[in-house]
Amino acid sequence: MPEITKEQKEKILKRLFWDIDIDPDTLDLLNKDSGDLEDYREVNFYRRLLMSCDWYTLLKLIPSKKLKILLSDEVIKGIFPKDLKDNYLYAQRFLSK
Repeated sequence: MPEITKEQKEKILKRLFWDIDIDPDTLDLLNKDSGDLEDYREVNFYRRLLMSCDWYTLLKLIPSKKLKILLSDEVIKGIFPKDLKDNYLYAQRFLSK
């Protein structure tokens, strides 16, 4: 899948997070190497991505090494509607194999 530019990522994030100010640290969440969720803002950031983007946009935004964090139980448990939550639980189980 082709890599998207930083400007394209910023444009997508501004569209998704239209109701809050996006600072450069938010974009850094997509690229940071940490394997753990650090606070509720990070969980809410990933949750909002899952509820707002289609799967292919997510794959463009999120490096493959971050998919495990994106599909973690802590992020998925707050997703609604239930059908969307179930889809991500299925993806989590499928990708963990």
